Amino acid sequence: MKTAFIHTPKFLEFSPPKDHPWSPKRAEATYELCMKLNLLDHPWISILEPSPLHEKTLCKFHSKTYISILKKANTGQFKEEWLRYGIGTTECPVYKGVYDYHRLGAGATMLGAQLIIQGEADRVLNVTGGFHHAGRDFAAGFCYINDIVLAIKELLQNYSRVLYLDIDAHHGDQVQKAFYSTNQVLTISFHQDSKTLFPFEGGSESEIGEKRAKGYCINVPMAPGTGDDEFLWALEEVFEPAIQLYKPDIIVAVIGADGLASDPLSNLELTNRAYSSATELICKYARKLLALGGGGYSLQHAPQAWTLAWAAMNDLGCSEDDMVSFGGEFWGDGICSLQGTPVFVPEKIKKKASSQLKKTVGWLKDNVLCRLK
Repeated sequence: MKTAFIHTPKFLEFSPPKDHPWSPKRAEATYELCMKLNLLDHPWISILEPSPLHEKTLCKFHSKTYISILKKANTGQFKEEWLRYGIGTTECPVYKGVYDYHRLGAGATMLGAQLIIQGEADRVLNVTGGFHHAGRDFAAGFCYINDIVLAIKELLQNYSRVLYLDIDAHHGDQVQKAFYSTNQVLTISFHQDSKTLFPFEGGSESEIGEKRAKGYCINVPMAPGTGDDEFLWALEEVFEPAIQLYKPDIIVAVIGADGLASDPLSNLELTNRAYSSATELICKYARKLLALGGGGYSLQHAPQAWTLAWAAMNDLGCSEDDMVSFGGEFWGDGICSLQGTPVFVPEKIKKKASSQLKKTVGWLKDNVLCRLK
């Protein structure tokens, strides 16, 4: 097995406006934590620096008009007419280097895809990736360039079947839209119910794809208050049979850490145990894996989740024996210390979340999973 960690300190050269939730420091914090825990010092691991994605490649998904405007926004000077493209809003502000930053992030994801295509890596992590809300001609939800769609389009030039799994707290709406009518991409999104969280529409279990792709879009909306046990149960019940039926050539996974209980922008109650367990499950079936960071707005805890994901991708995570023997959080400075403590969820909220998930999963089994082949 060969793995690659995509990293560059150049991300720190860019900074959204003060108090904006998105922080380029998240990637650097993850890299530093991985270094501290010796998770990058192994012969099968490569640390590679990305280059900005070429404008011509950006236009394989985005419109030329939109990219032209985003380039102009790179100066940091706002123009009101850009609002129709989502550029200059509170969530997607104009700032100096905004085009360069997101072009570099997209380049990092594309590098990961190319490493896998060329056989130079089997599993790749790009923390600064996973901008699933960017549309063909608009920015939304902190996302300006949809690196995921661009990477999947590249992968489809070399593979017949791609599975896109998104466990970010927010629905992977624009990736779903891009591949809604093709059975070459199976999209699976676990997210907080969009009626209660951005993007505030879409992402219901009834969205299953169209035409020949019916059944190749799977959504698992989760109620606010959903915790580790409910999420991991649903992941096993839906993801495992889906991948066994679909048999993808490669998995593209957005491991958004904004489902953590400490995250300020969601209402899920997950701990890092959920993220490490989810990544272990993904790796159990992934012959090839391109993993992306996605959302995560707790600068303290999101890097811990991605560090645990990286450990799992390299079979360096905690064993069950470690967790039982040392109590997880009492493991000191080792990888197990990142698992964190369980989150208390009131029984009434827990039961409601569990009941909703059981109903959703049952419906998906009866109406969607049976369509996969």
